[in-house]
Amino acid sequence: MKSVTLLFAMAALPGMALADSEGTVSFYGEVAAATCQVRINGEANGVVLLPTVSIAEFNGAGSTAGLTPFTLAISGCEMMPVGSDLNLTTNFIGYNVTNAGNLGNVAANGASDVFIQLTTDATGTDTVPVRLNGITPTPGLVLQDGETSAHYRFGAQYVTEGGAPGAGAVKAVAEYTLSYL
Repeated sequence: MKSVTLLFAMAALPGMALADSEGTVSFYGEVAAATCQVRINGEANGVVLLPTVSIAEFNGAGSTAGLTPFTLAISGCEMMPVGSDLNLTTNFIGYNVTNAGNLGNVAANGASDVFIQLTTDATGTDTVPVRLNGITPTPGLVLQDGETSAHYRFGAQYVTEGGAPGAGAVKAVAEYTLSYL
């Protein structure tokens, strides 16, 4: 992903006081030769429903439960480069991300010390946690040469960071984009 940071400045006019600078705003984007339609579990704004689990399934800080696969699929990929496979990167950005890189629980009166952890490969054997940190690039999606569609299975699971989960609802939100470069 290529990025550009835009800084805004304003000249002082007579009789006008300027406030101290509070920071910058960054804009990120990408221009590609072609794009694809993207779906999570068949929907543009996918919902991943994790199973109800017992707090007894957690056994200390960092323990997980309820691994649930979800599929990111691309289709309608026309005019993509030919002659080799195209490795795409899924870029996740989470809301309310914890210091450990998990999605914070934003449910009202939600479960305490329970967060959502994204993973690569949701088969259970090669599952690797995705540690969210700003825009987090995650490889895995490959469009084979000559094909117009592909998919990749990610996962989501509950994780307790402190080892003392409390019962309640869990809700987390992440946005995603694809990088074709």
